[in-house]
Amino acid sequence: MLKSDPYWWEDFAAFEDQPADLPTDCDVVVVGAGLTGCSAALTFAKDGKSVVLLDAQRPGYGASTRNGGMIGGGYRLSLDEMTEKYGSDTAHQLLRESHIDSLAFAAARIKEEGIDCDYQQYGRFRGQWNKAEYDETARGLDNLRKLLPVNIDMVPPEKQKTEIGSTLYSGGMLLHDHGGVHPGKYLNGMLKAAVRAGAQVFGETAATEVVAAGSGFAVTTPRGVIRAGAVLMATNGYTTAQFAELKRRMIPVSSFLIATEELPTGMADELMPGRRMCVETRNRHCYFRLSPDGKRLVLGGRAAMNKVPSARSAQVLRGLLHEIFPQTRSLSLTHSWTGQTGFSFSFMPQISTFDGVWHAMGYSGSGNAMAPYLGHKAALQMMGDPAGETAFSKTTLETRFWYRKEPWFLPFAHWLYRFKDLRDDRVRAK
Repeated sequence: MLKSDPYWWEDFAAFEDQPADLPTDCDVVVVGAGLTGCSAALTFAKDGKSVVLLDAQRPGYGASTRNGGMIGGGYRLSLDEMTEKYGSDTAHQLLRESHIDSLAFAAARIKEEGIDCDYQQYGRFRGQWNKAEYDETARGLDNLRKLLPVNIDMVPPEKQKTEIGSTLYSGGMLLHDHGGVHPGKYLNGMLKAAVRAGAQVFGETAATEVVAAGSGFAVTTPRGVIRAGAVLMATNGYTTAQFAELKRRMIPVSSFLIATEELPTGMADELMPGRRMCVETRNRHCYFRLSPDGKRLVLGGRAAMNKVPSARSAQVLRGLLHEIFPQTRSLSLTHSWTGQTGFSFSFMPQISTFDGVWHAMGYSGSGNAMAPYLGHKAALQMMGDPAGETAFSKTTLETRFWYRKEPWFLPFAHWLYRFKDLRDDRVRAK
């Protein structure tokens, strides 16, 4: 029977160092104990601030331990789109922070805090769906090299077999500095680092209301009310309706993943000769890797954008796995799970405030490096430290008049992406 908990939870023990009683006051309350919240809490605590980290579930229950464990930089908007939206200077800074600064920060924090999370700089292969995409990506890379010292190369189709044991793609892009982590160990290590520094962590303690109170805020929880000088919302795709201004700006897109049984001898070398993290350009957006021990294949993809039964998502992902690697048809699946990523309408994260309450969120599916980076930056800004400056304070967290409570439009968006894939398939067949 398929396990519905993430494969990563096999090595992710429940957090047990929780204090008995919620304090009545503190300097900062951070809502959401994922990578953003843990990193922010660590930065606050290292500066001597009394910080309370709250989570509605056990710490790490959300997307921080439900993803594919790929860590790297990148962006979803083109340089031209970012320049048009934010101006040339901000666009260039967004590129630098996305491609270089966020990954460098995350890697440094892993090293400095001694986080044992199977971090390896495997490199990431981004499979191009057709020749037209390959050529466009190569041109874009040439332009990017003029702006940033990126460690990226194109892999032509004739050399693809050195990176991946599939003929599905028309060459690819190789991002040498990207890597992989074990998401459960990564979050657990970040959480323990925050606690060592002095943060107090409370799981199963939802923040149900945040209201201004004097010079600070009163945060209501099932355990009682805590007064704080400042509040940081770090809930991303798990933002609830009580926080309407943020809820209407965050789109909770479902993410689906599977893990196979242990691979037969020699199959890991056949499927993934370069041991890369792998993604693709089609709108199905499959991403896959070997588990850190090299014994299983973990694959995620867009089985849907809204919630669907796990049996259905497992069936879709199994079909995608077989399409990419026909040689896996004999393999059984052991795990099939889901989580909620937090997309913004601008496809960019943001640090800012609403009514004095800070937020850092909107990673749009790319949070393993960016979330700890922006959690740190948000904490610095809240403490008035100039080192907190970031171009992600200049991005937008937009909404639409037709989005109020539930993302009713996601099934339609899913079929729009499927139509685009069918269109791209026709280009591929030519």
